[in-house]
Order: sequence, then C-alpha cells, then structure tokens
Amino acid sequence: MAFADFQKKQVQGKHQAVVREFFTKQNGHFICVTDDQTFLALLRNTVKSLAMNKSGMMDYFPDPSRVLKAITDDMTAKRTTALFIERTMSGTGDTNFLIRQFRESFPQLRIFAMTSNADKGRLMLLHEAGVDNILVKPISSVDLMEKMATSLKPPSAVKQLLDKARTFIVRNIGLDALKITRKVLEVKPDSAAGYVVMGDALRLAGEQDKAQAAYERATKQSENYMEPLQKLADLAKEKNNPDMQYEYLKRLDELSPLNSQRKMEMAELQMARGNTDAAKELFDGAMNRTFKDAMAQVAAVAEKIAMSLQESDPAQAEKYLRKCLDLKGDDLTVDDLTTFNQLGISLRRQGKPFEAIKEYQRALKIAPNSAELYYNIAMAYYEHKEKENSIRAMLKAFSLNPALPNASANIAYNMGRVFATGITKDKAKGCLKIALEMNPEFSQAKELLDKLVAEENA
Repeated sequence: MAFADFQKKQVQGKHQAVVREFFTKQNGHFICVTDDQTFLALLRNTVKSLAMNKSGMMDYFPDPSRVLKAITDDMTAKRTTALFIERTMSGTGDTNFLIRQFRESFPQLRIFAMTSNADKGRLMLLHEAGVDNILVKPISSVDLMEKMATSLKPPSAVKQLLDKARTFIVRNIGLDALKITRKVLEVKPDSAAGYVVMGDALRLAGEQDKAQAAYERATKQSENYMEPLQKLADLAKEKNNPDMQYEYLKRLDELSPLNSQRKMEMAELQMARGNTDAAKELFDGAMNRTFKDAMAQVAAVAEKIAMSLQESDPAQAEKYLRKCLDLKGDDLTVDDLTTFNQLGISLRRQGKPFEAIKEYQRALKIAPNSAELYYNIAMAYYEHKEKENSIRAMLKAFSLNPALPNASANIAYNMGRVFATGITKDKAKGCLKIALEMNPEFSQAKELLDKLVAEENA
C-alpha cells in the first residue's frame, strides 16, 4: 500500500472512531428527517459500517411532524442527539424556520442540514439558522463520515470553558464570564468565539465600547462569522446609532443576501434617514424574496397533493406537479429534482415515456450530473423497449454514482434488468447480487440472476 493510501486509511479510521464514540460514550442517537431514500440508505450504510452491535442508533421520519417529540424524548433519556434534516422537503417546503426553532429550543442539539443546492446565499441562511454542518448532495460515504466526525467529536477544553462562560452570562454573572474568556484568549488568541463571549460579558457589565471592540476583533479573526456582526448591529441599536447599525446590517446582507427580515430592517433605517429610493429598493428586495418563499410553500402543498394522488390518479398528480413547477417560474434549482422525478413517474404511469424523458432532460439543464435523473431516463427507455438508449442512460447513472445500486433492492434490481438486456451482463449480475443482499427473498432478482449465470455457463 502506498504511503498516501496508508495515511488516507488512518484518517478515515480516526473519523470512524469519533462517530463510534459518539454512540458508545455520548449515548448518541441519529434522527433523520428526509424524503430522499438514496441519502437515507447512504446514512444507514455508513452507520452500519461502524460494525457495532447496538440497536436504536437511528430513527427516520419522512416529514418533520413528529421530530419535536423525538428530540424531547431523547433529551429526557439523556441521549446526545444529532438531527439530519433536509433544507427543503416535499409538502413542507423550506425547513429553515424549523431549524432555527430547534436550535433555539435545544442548544446542545447537533444539526446537519442536507441540500442539493450549493448556492452560497442558501448555505449562509442555513448557517444563520444555526446548523452545525451542511451536507451538499450527492455526498460519498467517506465525506459523510468526515463531516459527521467534525461535528460529533466531544467539545474541546476551550469550547467547554466558553460554554461555562455563556452560562454565567445567562445568570448575569458577567465578571466570572470575563475571567474565563481572558484565560481562553491567553491560550487561543485567535478565537473568534472567545471574543464574542468576551463582548457579551462586557456588554452585560455596561462596557459598551469595550464590547464593541471585542466583537470587532471577532470579525477580524473570522470574516464569514456572522454572530459578531449581528451583535454589533444590536449594540449599535442599543447605543442609538442608526448609521452604524445600518453598516453592520449591510455587511450581514452581503454575506447572507436571502434574509428578507434583515432587508426590511435596513429599509426602515433608510426611510428614517430620508433615503426613500434606497429604502424602496430594499423593500422590493424583501417583497421579492418573501414572494418566492411563499410560492415555494404553495408549490410544496401542490407537490404533497400530487404525491397522494400518484398511485390512484397519475393524471391528476401530473396536473399538480406541473402547477408546482409553474409556481416557481424561473426560480427552479436542484432542490426541484424530486418534483421533476415525480412528474416523470406520473407520465410513465400514464404510458407516456417520451413525455417523461422530455421532463427529465429539462431537469438535466438544472442538474447535469444527477444520477437519479439518468436512472429514471433509463427506466423510461426500458419501458418503451429502447434497449440501447436505456443501457446508455443507466451506464451514465452508474458512472455518476457507483453506489446507486445500494440505495434500495428495487433500484438494484431495476439496474440489473436494464444491464441484462445488452453486453453489460457482468454489471447486471453485480446489481442483482446487491439486490439479494438487501432482500434475500427477492424472487424476481434471484430468477434473473440464475438465468444470467445459466446463460454464462451454457
């Protein structure tokens, strides 16, 4: 083994050890809220790879309705909880507000947000809501393990001290909090979090100018750290300095431009200064953002209705799914791939595979590297008995995501069916074996695999 590969294995082993200790030493528990079965399978397999004989390590919910109770039950049982939640979900829409509520209600909760949209504005909005880490899909099991290890490792001595200082601040004991932060900054003089907590302690003591200096120092240590900028804006408001307050809000808006509430606050400050044109532009920005968010919520309801009609009335499901996409207009992103996929399924159930392929290809303009889209295109061609096009699309899906067969036994079987129609029979056998590993009673997969083996030995 090359030294580079050895080092890589060592690092991966350390990441696995951190996540394993999260379960064994911190009484850890995963709560996953997703409608993405591919990610759910990846998370389950990644947890399974830890090779632990421990039950109840993970619970799954297809929507957030029962999550609050699940988290509360964990806290009562003194479990350390890690929440995995989609940024957007079918029927729920944007979960940013929920994430913020969970963070405020359960400060000790570890929160991972999943998203297919790597737009900086969206990511910064998630950071504002209080997530610990963001998982941009598609993500490999190695990268997932690394992200989990980064956020699940036990708090450092510095973090424990700062948490203690925050507790003193909540109890109005600013002097003790200040002593702790000074000790922290002696050891770690570049700690942005240390300067924020110091600022909070000084602010509690009525030392507003010194608090401002501490917050400013925090922003210099970490330019993308939003908390000190927000505290500086709040402090400027306390000091009745609207010009300074606006400047800090402007810096926040540059980092996270999708916060409509902040734009409203900035517009009101501009109105008070007599800058009506600037205020109007900000009000318009807030309105546009709010309208887009509202349309996304309406679209989420339309999609939920479509999902409930998918089996019984695919034509009506198609109608609602098209309405869902129309509501978003030109604001379509990779977050809408689920809608396109469901629309394709509705069309295929109506015997319209080429219309389905047209919709999948439309979605490829948004996400050209989506393995799921190519998988669905392959299945649409397969249903229309276009073997070459079906195999070509499935090979593309497989090259984009070699772990795709592991998503479910049905997906592995379908991939096996497509690959079995051409010269790709080795790949077919590999997929069918995976299907049988996940579901040993899958008779259709066993029958097809036996047939391929018999043909090979003939």
